[in-house]
Amino acid sequence: MNLILLDSSLELIPKEILSHPAVIVNAKKREKDPRYMILDKSLHYSAMAKLKDKEKRGRPDIVHLSLLNFLYLEDEIKGEVFIHTIDGKIISVRNDTRIPKNYERFVSLMEQLLRYGKVPVDSDKPFMEITSESLGSLKKKYKLAVLSENGEKVSLKKICELGENWLIGVGAFPHGDFSEEVKVNADVFYSITDRVLEAHQVICRLSSACLLFLGFLRI
Repeated sequence: MNLILLDSSLELIPKEILSHPAVIVNAKKREKDPRYMILDKSLHYSAMAKLKDKEKRGRPDIVHLSLLNFLYLEDEIKGEVFIHTIDGKIISVRNDTRIPKNYERFVSLMEQLLRYGKVPVDSDKPFMEITSESLGSLKKKYKLAVLSENGEKVSLKKICELGENWLIGVGAFPHGDFSEEVKVNADVFYSITDRVLEAHQVICRLSSACLLFLGFLRI
């Protein structure tokens, strides 16, 4: 199963709010340059008041939980892994990566990635890297099936049976709709439940179902 986290709520603090008191206080506390800190709604809520699409931003914890759910699965189920960020970056993640389970360590890792373009910074084979790809250019290799509450109702088995030339897209943002970039590039929109699920719940249900169908999970 190839996974891409779509419109991921993962970005450095936008330049228009760098001088906001909430950002400055947090930067001093962490002894960090605010230009290279991750935007986090729990810390920068008041600073985000006038940001465009503020309801979709500042939730790196969604990316963290989603990656934890997928990257620690059995190797048999893991294909390519990508993060598509809210500002259009495509990050390639090696599927043998073991990201930090501690959230603060994860944030520090993402800050390094977004600042320098890869982690580890001095590695010829980084386990995370910002690529030159776009969502559109990935379509040259993959078809994109986006999981959405408004999509066509299908079984988990149908998703699991999609071939290796498909990317399974899961929204990694808290509220709002998919971006026009996602809508234009999606081949299909599927829904696996009548309930609204968080990204990590979708990944958990889907991966468990695929492991079951592949015979690696007993019930």
